[in-house]
Amino acid sequence: MAEAAQNRSLGRSVRQSLPSEHGFWVMLAAAFGSALLRSRVTPSSAGVALACALLAIALGSAGHRWVRRSSPLQLASTVGLAFSSAPIELAGGMSGASVALRGVARAVVFFTSALVVRAAFARSARRGEARSRLIAGASLAVPSFAGLTFLAAQRPPEAAACFMTSALCAGLVFIRPTAKQLKPLGLALGGLALLSAIALAL
Repeated sequence: MAEAAQNRSLGRSVRQSLPSEHGFWVMLAAAFGSALLRSRVTPSSAGVALACALLAIALGSAGHRWVRRSSPLQLASTVGLAFSSAPIELAGGMSGASVALRGVARAVVFFTSALVVRAAFARSARRGEARSRLIAGASLAVPSFAGLTFLAAQRPPEAAACFMTSALCAGLVFIRPTAKQLKPLGLALGGLALLSAIALAL
C-alpha cells in the first residue's frame, strides 16, 4: 500500500513538472513529425529524434513556470521549438541551408500562433483593444511578408506554410476571438500546425 501510494505521488510529481501548455506539445509534435517525414525514419534519425525530444521536454519542464509569466519568453520559446527538430533533418542528410529555411518557416508559423493567442487575451483585458489590434496586425503581417519572401526565393513549401498561416490570421482578424474562445482557437491553431507540418515535410 505504501509503495503504491509512493508510486502515485511520484507519478503526480512528474506530471506536474511537465509543461502543461497545450501549445508546447502541439508545436513539438508538429516540428518532430514534419522533420521525421521529411528525412525518412531510420534508426539514426529515430535516435536523434528521441534525444532531441527528451532535451526539449526537459528544458520545457525546467522553464515552463517562467515562460507562463512572460509574453516575450513565450514568443522566444516558439522559435526554439521550431528549430528543435533541426538535428533530425541534419541526421537524415538534409543540407544545412535547407534545414535552416524550414526552421525559419516553422518559426513563422509557431511565432504567429503565439501572437494570435496574445491578441485574444488582449481583447479580454480592460483597455486592451488598441494592443489587440496591434498584435493582430502583426500576426497577419509577419506570415504574409515571410510567405512573399519565400515565394520570391522559389521555396514553395515554406511559402505555402506561411500563406496558410496568413489566411487563418486574416479570418481571425474578422472573428476577433477572445480568451473565452481559447478552446476553438486552440483547435484552429492545432489544425494549422498539422497542415504546415505536412507542407514542410514535402
